[in-house]
Amino acid sequence: MKDLLQCRINVMVSDMARAISFYVDTLGLQLLNRYGDHYAEIQAPGLLIGLHPSTAKTTVGNNLSIGFGVRQFDQTIEELGAEGIHFEIEQDGWIRLAYFTDPDGNQLYLAENK
Repeated sequence: MKDLLQCRINVMVSDMARAISFYVDTLGLQLLNRYGDHYAEIQAPGLLIGLHPSTAKTTVGNNLSIGFGVRQFDQTIEELGAEGIHFEIEQDGWIRLAYFTDPDGNQLYLAENK
């Protein structure tokens, strides 16, 4: 894979506008491109997230997990909690994790190394 230019993960969504609002407005990521309701590209630090409508072959929810490493774990949880996001927090050895879901049930998490 010498010629690798970029990596992305595609997230299957049931409602493009709702998904864009969640990833951009709620999580604060950047919308790079939107191609109607067919596809959208969201930029996270070091990762391009593609939003794609679900089909009979691709379902939504719980097919992947996207992690976001954060510096201010508690503050980030507080800020996103104010946006209505609910977390399941756990300590796993040297890392703190806060699990949550997007509007389609895809699992995301915040991580802080300890």
